[in-house]
Amino acid sequence: MTLVLRLRRGATLAAFFLTVSASEVRAQSTAGYGDWQLHLPTNRAKALAEVGDRVYVAAEDAFFYFDKGLNTTQLLSRRDGLHDVGVNTLAYDSVSQQVVVAYRNTNLDILRLKDGAILNLTDILRKEISGTKTINHIHVAGRMAYLSCSFGIVALDLTRLEIRDSYTNIGPGGTVVRVYATAVAGNQLFAATSNGLMRAPLAGNLLDYRAWTTDLPNRGGDSFRTVAVQSGQVFAGSIGDQLYRYNPATPATGWQPVAPSLRGAEFRQLTASRAGLLVTDNTKVSVLNPATGAVTATLRPALLRDPRAALRTREGAYFLADFASGLLKTTDGQQAQQFITNAPAQAQAYSVLADARSNTVDIFSGGYSDRYLQRDYRRGFFEYKNGQWTTIDTVNLPSTTFPNPVYPNPKDLSRGTRTPDGTLYIASYGNGLLEWKGPGKFRLFNPTSGLPNPLRSAISDPNYTRVTDVTTDAEGKVWVVNRHQVAGQSGLFVFDPVASAWTIVPYFGGSENLERLVLDDAGNAWVSRARAPIGTTLGLNVLNPTTRENRYFGVSDGLPDGEIYDLVKDRQGYIWAATLKGPAVFSDLGGIFNSAEPLGFTTPIVQRGEGTGFAALRDEAIRAIAVDGGNRKWFATDRGLWLFNEDGNEALAHFTTANSPLPSDRIVDVEVNDKTGEVFVVTDAGVVSYRGGATVTEGKPSCASVSPNPVRTDFTGQVGISGLSNNASVKITDVAGRLVYQTRANGGTVTWNLADYNGRRVQSGVYLVLSSDADGKNGCVSKVAVVER
Repeated sequence: MTLVLRLRRGATLAAFFLTVSASEVRAQSTAGYGDWQLHLPTNRAKALAEVGDRVYVAAEDAFFYFDKGLNTTQLLSRRDGLHDVGVNTLAYDSVSQQVVVAYRNTNLDILRLKDGAILNLTDILRKEISGTKTINHIHVAGRMAYLSCSFGIVALDLTRLEIRDSYTNIGPGGTVVRVYATAVAGNQLFAATSNGLMRAPLAGNLLDYRAWTTDLPNRGGDSFRTVAVQSGQVFAGSIGDQLYRYNPATPATGWQPVAPSLRGAEFRQLTASRAGLLVTDNTKVSVLNPATGAVTATLRPALLRDPRAALRTREGAYFLADFASGLLKTTDGQQAQQFITNAPAQAQAYSVLADARSNTVDIFSGGYSDRYLQRDYRRGFFEYKNGQWTTIDTVNLPSTTFPNPVYPNPKDLSRGTRTPDGTLYIASYGNGLLEWKGPGKFRLFNPTSGLPNPLRSAISDPNYTRVTDVTTDAEGKVWVVNRHQVAGQSGLFVFDPVASAWTIVPYFGGSENLERLVLDDAGNAWVSRARAPIGTTLGLNVLNPTTRENRYFGVSDGLPDGEIYDLVKDRQGYIWAATLKGPAVFSDLGGIFNSAEPLGFTTPIVQRGEGTGFAALRDEAIRAIAVDGGNRKWFATDRGLWLFNEDGNEALAHFTTANSPLPSDRIVDVEVNDKTGEVFVVTDAGVVSYRGGATVTEGKPSCASVSPNPVRTDFTGQVGISGLSNNASVKITDVAGRLVYQTRANGGTVTWNLADYNGRRVQSGVYLVLSSDADGKNGCVSKVAVVER
């Protein structure tokens, strides 16, 4: 289940959390106005740490904890005080009551449980090191945390919270070695490295490579990746070989092989526990008696598919981190509970479709590279409806059922559109066009399927039938862009679902190499030319499908750049283009095909806005544009998400990883669900949504609904008043009729921060919301109850 977060500053781990039931999935309402909702998968778990009543979990796409008492999971993000995203590993020091969190980029956070503070250490992040720079493992001994890094070992003082030493040139002759894990026993530091199993006395000069001894060389590749201490003895696993044991009290006996039943295993992690040494390999978790070296128990529940780590809690339960099934809990090693959030199965996504009519959001996971190389992803798509995500792929809908598969599994799904009856059409960059009405109810159109159809492959292999965009016109017909690059042949088609018939739009220059598509209110098609290959004439064309009139627009026609990433129509019917060097808009819709008309695209001039640097948007790559119910513009860029007014000349907000739970500043796509006002944001690190204050009211408006209501005087969020006439005039008064606040709705919604027109917080009481459309009609009166805490 996804998590609702309220954005605020100065958060700590002691902050109030909305929890998610792990044992039962319930539909969750949309986030409150001004709130964020994380849609991050937790199924790829890889590291664990028991911290009192919690088990902290590092997953590939999220960081969260499991509350053992409440049986709930809680996602953590920058909103909670974290300083980065992408946790790689972690460890807990029970003495200082601190969790050491290492991110993939080597940034470090120290979670101090005593006061709830989160301290950030950037020493390793800022250190210039040639080659890769990662932290693979953390071992706590005494007051030190030893960080196993791709460039050596870093000793972190957990009392002074500073880097004590870095042991980087400890290999033969002072060479750099990769370190995968460390352990301390018998006043010696043991390390599993790319040079093999090494050790050095803690009292010695660990900076000197001559202090280090290589006990066991690697058995092909970097076979030693794990080392741990159990009952005073040191254990190390050599992948594909053997598990070894060493007793520092009797060094003369050296390293002895143990647990012959584990011979040849892919050792992934060794963890000390009260039940014995937990040995995690690629298929199971074994419990080893440290005295005898024999396996006493095997944990292999059916849900365990790709184990990465294990721990045993004080209560005697085992928690397993699985890279396919997420967090698992077992007591007998055979049956397991699974704790994962309801989210898309993959964090990687390419685009989003938000359909207000069906109140459904779809995320497409494939796409193609910036220069149109196929990715060959067959990851399906993810659908969000009634607060729940459903994954449509071959895992959840096996496609091997012969002769009637329920899902055809096309590759590189890029974009989608819905017809008025709810049918979903999805562009596949490789397998053509998918018509999807549900499991088993589909058609796939390409040169070998769904014939006859005009779709073409870029080469003789039909698996290169590249559809880049689809959209639906006012009659419910589906427009399809097929980038086949066959010279002289059109790549723009129209499919009529009712007649099941195709129409080929007549060829025009460049129409075999198109990418994006939008239809204006007159039915004209605006299509962008692909950004590759080199030498291609860039820009876009607009054509009238009836009269066949056609006009080309390039840089000389007002576009800031010919490389176009998105085309959208706003609520005035204007056409907006997202280019490599900022946005542009075409508003002279009456003179599109007038050859004597000199007007073309214009670039908005930013006159004012919140913060600084907004004018730079003119020269910034705009990856996508979304238009909300108030005709405001949301711009997706490589440095965050921007909200501008309807003319694009005033910046209203700029969301980044520094001031929001965005998992990345690189925004891939953005769409607005006009039904709820939710802004769905696809980043290169996962999907989140923001409950904006703009919706679209379809048909005759009903009287406004207020949420939340009642609301306390100390409420710091926004009260949303929705269901209004679009762009309604709204006045808020007290019960005596005195005006408190007035504004105009963004589409069908107004948000109020409980302040009057002077910025002062209102007192407790009942407030009236009076609204009407521009003609003074469709008026209604709603109430907001503000109560003392």
